Amino acid sequence: MTRSFGRVLIVFAVAFLSVGAGSAALAKPAAKEKKATPAAGDGNAVNACGCYSSGQGSCYCAKKAKCGCPGECEPKGCEEKRQKEIERQIAAETKKAAEADKKQRKASADAERASQKPRSDDKPKPPEPAKP
Repeated sequence: MTRSFGRVLIVFAVAFLSVGAGSAALAKPAAKEKKATPAAGDGNAVNACGCYSSGQGSCYCAKKAKCGCPGECEPKGCEEKRQKEIERQIAAETKKAAEADKKQRKASADAERASQKPRSDDKPKPPEPAKP
């Protein structure tokens, strides 16, 4: 008797959990479908950035769309952000090159000065005294 009661209890628990999980699973996709309705309704595919383009070439993006799809439909401002990042990288590389050039010039100038200095054994000899 206790075995059958335990089995019935397990069956009810599994049924309860599956109904609860099933209703939660049904509720979540319905919410997602509402967000994706414009893209799905037009028959256009949403790219990795969260944007899609219409047949006329217009670009439509979700509110949480992100940059990262160069050459494709992207949110406004992504191209400007990308251009600013490229300019920052160019400025950093230019600064590195200028510092390396400055360091090289200083090293070559120091080497030139060292070669122009008279050595201790190259000192001019004092004049010899006149012979009587």
